[in-house]
Amino acid sequence: MLLLGNHIVMTIKTGFVQKNVFKGIRLSVAGENSFRMLATTLAATLGTGNIIGMSTAIALGGPGAMFWCLITGILGMATTYYECYLGSLYRTRQGGGPMYILKNKMGKKGLAYSYAVCILLVCMSTGCLTQSNAVAETFLQTFHLNKMIIGFVVALITGFVVIGGKTSIVKVCTGMVPVMCIIFLIGCLYLLIKNMSYIPGSIMLIVKSAFNIESVGGGIAGGTMSLAVRYGIARGLFTNEAGLGSAAVFAASGEQEPVNQGLVSMTATFWDTVVICTITGLVIVSSYLANPGFADGVSVGGLMNAAFCEIPIVGAPLLAVAIAGFAVSTIIGWFFIGEQAAGFLFGDKYEQVIPFIRLIYILMVFFGSVFSLNMIWETADILNVFLIIPNVYMLVKCIFNDKT
Repeated sequence: MLLLGNHIVMTIKTGFVQKNVFKGIRLSVAGENSFRMLATTLAATLGTGNIIGMSTAIALGGPGAMFWCLITGILGMATTYYECYLGSLYRTRQGGGPMYILKNKMGKKGLAYSYAVCILLVCMSTGCLTQSNAVAETFLQTFHLNKMIIGFVVALITGFVVIGGKTSIVKVCTGMVPVMCIIFLIGCLYLLIKNMSYIPGSIMLIVKSAFNIESVGGGIAGGTMSLAVRYGIARGLFTNEAGLGSAAVFAASGEQEPVNQGLVSMTATFWDTVVICTITGLVIVSSYLANPGFADGVSVGGLMNAAFCEIPIVGAPLLAVAIAGFAVSTIIGWFFIGEQAAGFLFGDKYEQVIPFIRLIYILMVFFGSVFSLNMIWETADILNVFLIIPNVYMLVKCIFNDKT
């Protein structure tokens, strides 16, 4: 509720800045650096949250969870805009983001350092655990490969990239994100065309389920409004990270002036939640209406995999490759955020500390492949709270004092 309330405040105070999303899209493709920053931002947000997260949201909260996820995305664009505007406006030579704003603009040094610690904890846990777990689980189901082997391979790839620093991270993310999006959307397009006659019914079910006071069905159609709101907003947050402040860290590395940088960064939330999550949700719900038994015996995170199995021969492998690509790019993108937090926390000792942080991160990538999925997602939701509260405090204080 705090997150949703902040999104509403930001939407009102920015004059519904979402109306400028197409200007942001034009700006994001107009310059090479703008596109690189957008791709790197998307790499950190566009991942398994859009696929596995959307699947768990619908499985646990019903189809209505997709509606609240979409609302969170639309309203969250304003939050992303403003926090990235601030991140760009108050960036320093060392970096930028909420910790720098809290310390340098607001004089809240203790809150700034606690936020940076939380960023580093999220980086070391949910920033990589959910992703490596999703890859390992998907490759186990699709190719029957040992999860520990997959975890080792993903950790190895991560290690090669993160050791190369910012340049290596940005280069890999810029190359991977567009390709993975195309692969994933081709599969989704096939399924939506296949289930075209069920799409109107899917939309009606999603909207109706979003406001159901009591459960009126079974299976994935049996959610209530309270569950739909809870899981829809939580997964919406996890997919686009609006309100966490992580996007502002990327924005501080951009070269656009603050307003334009905010618009460019805002498009990441648009693509991530408004577009990709909506398509994912429609695929799952339309597949359910076309074949109510399509997900029998499937785990809460496996609904999208079950849907892709409806694509002859290449369906499951196609999704597995897309999940792996999204996950690896997210793991790499989140390490960039963790590096910036480490730079803020350790200052002159950064060069001595960063090798140990890289080692711990690579190990966490490996361990994520064998941890429990439910434990990882619950941990993600809890840790996000410790980023939301100080960041929302900073955003509200700044926007009510902003005279521009």
